[in-house]
Formats: sequence, C-alpha cells, structure tokens
Amino acid sequence: MSELFRAAKAATMIPGAPVINDAAIIVSQGIIQKVGTYSDLASAFSGTTTDLGDVCIAPGLINAHSHLELAHLRGKCPVGQGFVAWVEDLLQQPIFDLDEGELDRAFHELKRTGTVMVGDIATRFAKHMAGALDASGLSFVVFVEAIGETIPKKKFIPKGEFDNGILSVAGHSLYTTHVDVLRAAKGEALQKGLPFSLHLSEHDDEVAIMAGEPSAFLDLLQGRGRLLDFAAPKKRPVQQAAELGLLDESTLAVHCVKVTDEDIETVRQSGATVCLCPRSNEFIGVGRAPWEKWLASGVDLCLGTDSLASNHDLDLFNEGVYLKQNFTGDLSFEALLAMLTRNPAKIMGVADKFGTLEPGKLAAFSTVPDKILELFTLSEAK
Repeated sequence: MSELFRAAKAATMIPGAPVINDAAIIVSQGIIQKVGTYSDLASAFSGTTTDLGDVCIAPGLINAHSHLELAHLRGKCPVGQGFVAWVEDLLQQPIFDLDEGELDRAFHELKRTGTVMVGDIATRFAKHMAGALDASGLSFVVFVEAIGETIPKKKFIPKGEFDNGILSVAGHSLYTTHVDVLRAAKGEALQKGLPFSLHLSEHDDEVAIMAGEPSAFLDLLQGRGRLLDFAAPKKRPVQQAAELGLLDESTLAVHCVKVTDEDIETVRQSGATVCLCPRSNEFIGVGRAPWEKWLASGVDLCLGTDSLASNHDLDLFNEGVYLKQNFTGDLSFEALLAMLTRNPAKIMGVADKFGTLEPGKLAAFSTVPDKILELFTLSEAK
C-alpha cells in the first residue's frame, strides 16, 4: 500500500533544487516513489494520505561524529576551561562504565530531533555499540578507535552482521596513535572500501606536540606513562596526516580547528570531508574552526555533536543554529542542511539510501524546526 505525505514545504536537498511549496512525497514499502507538489501528485494517487501540516520536511539527519560510549557523562564535565583541564577531569570519570539507560536516552534524543544515522566512535565497546544502535533502529557506522602503539594481531574491524549499519575503523589522533598503527588502520579501511575517521587539528596542544614544542597535555600524558618515546614529526597535523596517506576521499577529518590556509588547501586537494563540531569546541574551550574558510574552500562539510562529555545535547539542529548564529558572512539554508544530510550520507557510504528526498531513497524524514527557519530570509527558506 502506498502512502502520500503532504507538507507545507520540502527541502529535498537535491543539489540546486528549490524548496517545494505544498509538497507531496509518495512512499511505498518505506521507499520514496515520487516527489513533487501536492497538486501534481494527488490527483492520480489512490492510497492513504497523511498531512504533516504547516511544516518543512527534509531528509533525515546524519550525525557525522559522536561518542555514545560517553552518554553517561552528560552534565558531568567542565565547560570552557581548555582541553587539558577537560581531559584531566575526563580521566577521573568512569569513562568505560556503560549505562544502558543513558544509551537508550541518547538514542531516543537522536531520533526525536530528526537524526536517522550516526557516525559513532567506539573506544572499547564497538560490537556492543553496534548491536545497541542496531536494536534502536538507528543506522550507523561504528568506528573502532585505533589508539596506542600496537597493531592488533587480528584486524581492527571485528566481524559482525547488522541490519542497520556497519563497523569500520578510526584513528584517535596523530599523537596518541603510532604512525604504523594509523597506516595499518587506514589501509584496512581502504581494503574494505569503508570510511575512515580521524580527530585532526583540534586544539593548540596538538599543534605544539606535533611541532615538538612544550605542551601541558604532552606532560600530562607522559606523566601517565604514555607517549614516552613519541618523536615529534615537526609538522602541522594536517601536513603529517597527508604525508602518512591518511587523507583521501574516504576520510572524515574531525574538528579541524587549528588550521592554516595551506592546511585547508591540502585537505581540499585530498578530497577528504571535514566534520565540524562547533558546540563541542566551544564547550571544551579550544576555539573555533575557520568555518567560513572551510565553506569557501569547497571541501564537503558535515556537522557532529561529539560526545555528551563535551556538549549539552545530541540535537544536530542545535548545532546548526549555533553555526548560523556565529557565522560571519553568508551561510545559506541549503549549505547548512547539506552538512546535516547529503554530505555525511556521501562520506558514510549511504548516499544511495539517505541524504536527499528523491525516488529510490529511504523515506527517512526530519522536520526542520522553526529555530532553523527563523534564521534565514523568507526567500532562502522557501
């Protein structure tokens, strides 16, 4: 049985396509069959009609970077005191004490706010997180986080069959993960045709560590017996990532706060996608990425909430509001929604299912809230 969904507006996110007024989407067995205006589609339609009312619908959102293992730390970490203070506090927390109730709360929040898929970093419990996400009905890529100095005897990515997602691998960072481990992790992702994620150029201490300069964070790590034999490459993080072969069209580079114009151009040439986490950066106190330069560069951009240890919620639309309100210059309605829909769908390898509202895609909708629409002129939003 087919169903027609009617809405006041639909942002299909098909590149260059305008927002449709008095929109209609015909769905059969969970797959979009037709998209157009109600007047064009309704006359020949004989199935069930659902009127969603005076709303603007868009594709379901994709949160490109989260750490759901830390859901139980909501509201328990310091705000705005800098990266070292945040990590020092985090290391005193029960990081690996999963709380199933808090996970369920996080899943519910994601779905309630329009998210249909997450790119989640799992430090210890990858298969558990994949299973929990699968059971929740959310789609996912769970990235097994490669960290430390040892390449595992088996593969980074464990075997697992899931209905709604896959397992892949991520490098934690250029300074906490040995170069051989990073290369091996990236190589496994490439060999399997999977996306690869990497925290990159997040904070000043990362830049200092890579340059071989004094760093309070390096002192903290070495005081805990880590990075005792670390050899600084004396390069900026982006340049080191490029030299190691970590940046290409299947790479999602996360944060990218402390970058130069040369760094931005290096990422652009590599074809990598960048995930911005504006509210997490502000929460921790590491500064803000040069969003305007990233957008102007033509690099595909996504948004992520990061963890509930470094953000107030998992609402991607709140991330969009923060970005728009603090953006200097023009950030169009389409450009913002692209960061939440078709760009992450592409890098996550699910552009055949998500990212736009068009025939053949899954009927996964989000409702664009007034807090977003009110930030754009009438002509942009329509």
